[in-house]
Amino acid sequence: MASRLAHLPGADTIFRRGVIARVLPEVWAAVGLTGAPPDGPLTPQTAETVARAVLRQSGATHALAVLIDLDEGPDRIEFGGTICLAIATERDVASRKARILGGRDWVRLGAVEMGLDCLRRYLQKLPVYERIDFEKT
Repeated sequence: MASRLAHLPGADTIFRRGVIARVLPEVWAAVGLTGAPPDGPLTPQTAETVARAVLRQSGATHALAVLIDLDEGPDRIEFGGTICLAIATERDVASRKARILGGRDWVRLGAVEMGLDCLRRYLQKLPVYERIDFEKT
């Protein structure tokens, strides 16, 4: 997502920072959360916790957290991932969970599109729980 936004003219007025990490404990530490992240599968509540921490840490008006739990094993067409995302503001938090199949690159691209589309929808006061083309039905 950072590569889609940070290079645009005027991005410094809308984009503060991005955190990329391979494992949840690294995300947890990077956004200033103490202790260990919750065990088990990703949940929208975990994404909400991360988004709220980013909001506090960055001083931004909106924080978007997109967490991906990839399947185990080799890349293949039925390979997928679970995406949990959250958008936090000082007053509100919205979150959702989705499943994307199609290989690692497809999951990554789908998570980027979903995150940006949900942020757009949130800013337009639309529900964020709309399916996108990348999602598994």
